[in-house]
Amino acid sequence: MDISEHLDAINKAFDSVRITAFADLSVQLVLADATKSDIGQELLDDLCIKAANAFECPALAIDSSLIDPPVEAIVMTDEGILLALRATEFSPNALIFECDYDINLKDLLEMARNTLKKTGVE
Repeated sequence: MDISEHLDAINKAFDSVRITAFADLSVQLVLADATKSDIGQELLDDLCIKAANAFECPALAIDSSLIDPPVEAIVMTDEGILLALRATEFSPNALIFECDYDINLKDLLEMARNTLKKTGVE
């Protein structure tokens, strides 16, 4: 199963997920996506930038020995929830989701973590 098939599986498993994407946050580029509607590249690029910014933490910039970099980021927006999940603290690769507020975050996070493990993306 390639990453696109995994993204499709997540998208199909959760009605409340509108966009599922795999991205390289270091260059802010979506490498694969699965959506429930036809969206443009601009929206995917914007989603990736928001996810990359969500992992920025002022405390880390001051003294990175105090806090491990986050693996998960959750941002509440007017459109819903933006969720980003990295395999490790320092991985540039992330799964990104745009969801409705009624999403079951626990189950989505579990499936996303399993996807990262299965694909070996780090």
